[in-house]
Amino acid sequence: MAERKSPNRWSMRILYLVLCLALVFLHLLPLDTLPRGWAGPDLMLALTFAWVLRRPDYVPPLLIAGVFLLADLLFQRPPGLWAAFVLISSQTLRNREAGLRDLTFAMEWLNVATTLVALTIGYRIVLTIMLVDQVPLGLSLMQLVATLVVYPLVAFASQAVLRVRKIAPGDVDALGGRT
Repeated sequence: MAERKSPNRWSMRILYLVLCLALVFLHLLPLDTLPRGWAGPDLMLALTFAWVLRRPDYVPPLLIAGVFLLADLLFQRPPGLWAAFVLISSQTLRNREAGLRDLTFAMEWLNVATTLVALTIGYRIVLTIMLVDQVPLGLSLMQLVATLVVYPLVAFASQAVLRVRKIAPGDVDALGGRT
């Protein structure tokens, strides 16, 4: 039986960084000069959650914090606030990863949905307490729903195209670490 070689951990971390930077670049492109009346999905967040639940070793906390802090600065959000909320949420999902490994995708999606709802509500509450201007509630809810709808596609693409699969019971190296 042929042994399947898993991708290098560092190459997958670089791939995650490149994908996130590409998404930031696409978001910053001036394709439309008028304000939009709709909000699209947060693909970086969906990608991060999908990778954290499949291969948490590919997306270390420092990488997540750095990518989302850069996004905060470039998107002119309060620096570090969204990054902190995403980091806390991804760590929560990372802690649940072992229990979700053997469950169905519906349960994974439900966990991501509850995490996204808590993330959105918490972020809006902190912005309200700090008296920071924020987007209308309708746009936040629209982005939340769009992210939830696109999550299965991101998870499928991560698994089918990028080969970011859940860790199997035998996926350990000689030192007992994940491969």
